Amino acid sequence: MRLVFLIAVTTVLLVGCGGSDESSETANTAQGIAPNFSVDLNSSHTLQHAPFHIDIYAIRTTNPGTFATAVSYGDYNQDGAVDVFIAAGDNSKNTTPFELYLNDGADNFSLDPSFFNGNPPGLVFPRKAINGDFNGDGKLDIFVLGHGYDKPPFPGEAPMVLLSSANGFVSGTGLSALIGFHHGGASADIDADGDLDVFVTDINAPFFLINDGAGNFTKNTSRISGLNNANLFTAELVDLDKDGYVDLLVAGHEYERFSGRILWGSSSGKYTVSDSTLLPVVNAYGVTIDIDVADLDNDGDKDIVLNRTGDGTGAVSFYQGYYLQLIENKGGRQFADNTGDRLLSGSSAYGSAVDWIRLRDINKDGKIDIFVDDLARNLIWLNDGTGHFQ
Repeated sequence: MRLVFLIAVTTVLLVGCGGSDESSETANTAQGIAPNFSVDLNSSHTLQHAPFHIDIYAIRTTNPGTFATAVSYGDYNQDGAVDVFIAAGDNSKNTTPFELYLNDGADNFSLDPSFFNGNPPGLVFPRKAINGDFNGDGKLDIFVLGHGYDKPPFPGEAPMVLLSSANGFVSGTGLSALIGFHHGGASADIDADGDLDVFVTDINAPFFLINDGAGNFTKNTSRISGLNNANLFTAELVDLDKDGYVDLLVAGHEYERFSGRILWGSSSGKYTVSDSTLLPVVNAYGVTIDIDVADLDNDGDKDIVLNRTGDGTGAVSFYQGYYLQLIENKGGRQFADNTGDRLLSGSSAYGSAVDWIRLRDINKDGKIDIFVDDLARNLIWLNDGTGHFQ
């Protein structure tokens, strides 16, 4: 299966009832959510891909000296060209304004001076930006997650949603009280009511934000159980076993006794550790930063790639180096770590960690490749068509 970037966003109405209040959730559980085999269509995982590979820092013309960890791609001004959104930070307690770079159609990017009327909001330490039509108007919105000042006592910060409108983006409301250490997240329609909900990682208690269809979210902890007080830092929502229910993939700090796993989706619209599958661990690289999924060996199953970095317990320093782990989907919810057999030179103990990877046919030969999102890193692994990479 080849991943396709969707420029035009359409809302898919799934079968079943749902909503953000407890009465709707009770009805959902009682009646059951019918499977829908297009459940991945508008998820943040599907909408994260871009048709180009660029140097993230080279295109920037503002906020010099800041890091750019939260990046998303989409046709935000609906002119047919894919643009770049960047949420940056400077390791201080100050916020850094968000940046939107518009594509002229030839992959030349310029800062949009009219973005938020020239006065865009920002976060202290943004970690992930995800796309989705959260308010149901057929245009791309952006949900930004951050964890705040990255030193004790780790005060955290609230996420932000940037909603499309007739006059450009506006800030959504109702999220300011949700302060936490939010290192990652993902979106999909988990309750089958036709809108996109958001999973938010939090080192104390991860939670869902249930969407009312207009981009208003209600915090919900009843849809997930068994992950409290976990060192959980990254997540994706993907229908991994193709049963029509979106699954929740989570990972983080293995060296602090958090085991990455797949929590299987079901007709209840809820997720529990008691119905999950553990992911293989990797010694010395016990920090997972990013999760990606695609059919890498062309056998019809969705395989998993984990982007790892050093955990400081062995020869590899904390948050140094990278290790790409290739986990083959054998079908029937069975998985095998085939990194050693299928991925040549997929690790290094030196240099900085890799923020994001992408799975896409980068050389246009019909096979899905693996590459680091930032072109400046010059890290690309090409697929020979059988799921072996060099």
